[in-house]
Amino acid sequence: MPIQDIRTQHAHWSGIGRHAVMAETNQEETARLNHMMALYRHLRENVYAGNKLAYDKRVEPDFVKRHGRKPKDRHEIREAMLADPFYRLWAHLRRDTQETVWMARQPVVERQRTALAKKAHVAKPKYGSLHLDPDLKAPRYQSAFDMHWMPGGYHADEGAGDVAQAAIYDLGSLYVSTGGKMGPWNDGPAQSVIRWLKDKYPAFQPKKLLDEGCTVGHSTVAYCGAWPGVEVHGLDFSAPVVRYAHARAESLGRPVHYHQALAEDTKFPDASFDLVLSSMFLHETSRKAVYAIAAEARRILKPGGLMLHVEQPQFHQLPTPWSQFENDWDTHNNNEPFWGPMHDMDLEDVAMKAGFRKQDIFQENAPFIMPRPDGRLEVAKGGYWFFFGAWKR
Repeated sequence: MPIQDIRTQHAHWSGIGRHAVMAETNQEETARLNHMMALYRHLRENVYAGNKLAYDKRVEPDFVKRHGRKPKDRHEIREAMLADPFYRLWAHLRRDTQETVWMARQPVVERQRTALAKKAHVAKPKYGSLHLDPDLKAPRYQSAFDMHWMPGGYHADEGAGDVAQAAIYDLGSLYVSTGGKMGPWNDGPAQSVIRWLKDKYPAFQPKKLLDEGCTVGHSTVAYCGAWPGVEVHGLDFSAPVVRYAHARAESLGRPVHYHQALAEDTKFPDASFDLVLSSMFLHETSRKAVYAIAAEARRILKPGGLMLHVEQPQFHQLPTPWSQFENDWDTHNNNEPFWGPMHDMDLEDVAMKAGFRKQDIFQENAPFIMPRPDGRLEVAKGGYWFFFGAWKR
């Protein structure tokens, strides 16, 4: 990559939103993260296009020659592409980059592990609260493997206030891999939700909301103050994650109440919230959990409340088998086995079995908002989020 591009990436990394609990990087560690950010961008913007060229020029013609027809779906395309040397090289580099970026962050956090636990301990919260459940066990859809190839997953916990897994995740995870498209605070999904709701349903003024699968609270803190007097709650099953999220929010002066719990069994009373939402969360659970999460959301929603989940589009919404193949890479290569099955699910059926009425269910695309370091909110060209939701009438 030309040196000026690397300098541009350095400027982006320098612009990431920092807070009192974030792990500190020295010059060498910063340079390594800059390098990984540049490599992600290079593979995405310069190398990736060669895959379509390989498909058009070699893979599809060879498939037609052997079968007398074009590939019928993303599965046949994937099977054919696995034999192409260019695609195999790109896929190897992309997978290796994902694993290497964890390896770059782990030692940064490990050398500060004890200090970070002390930083994250909030003796007297000024703004929000933290509610832990020491008896809660990680669900199998998280404990059976390391999601995203993150060693230890979200939940590895050494006790004594440990926050290492959360600190590793927060250290530029989304910022590095997306080239800063989620914004300096990685709250792009929340900003997209806020803009969409205010534009489409200006009369909807939630007083109490729950952000499910909130991890370190990137989106959660963005909801503070989004509507007059709104009370914000965040929920995740991982103790290190909610400990860190709580300390992060306190350091930023954001009043958020964090809970260690499962989205499919929140323990909240009936009709507790006006808005129950999540960002890129459903595909990290399981088919059984998605149905349970929707049913639980309806139970804890007040009449007139809204369930809203932010995701990537369902496969049936994508125009071609090739675009479906493109959007299915994580299923097979990023240790996200439920990505593909979730994006094949009939979400209307999910909502209806949860008790929502058919006419109150929606699935639509919403603008992809990119927060900028200077505070501007920019609409991405050609990008969008998929919103799945339902009103409780």
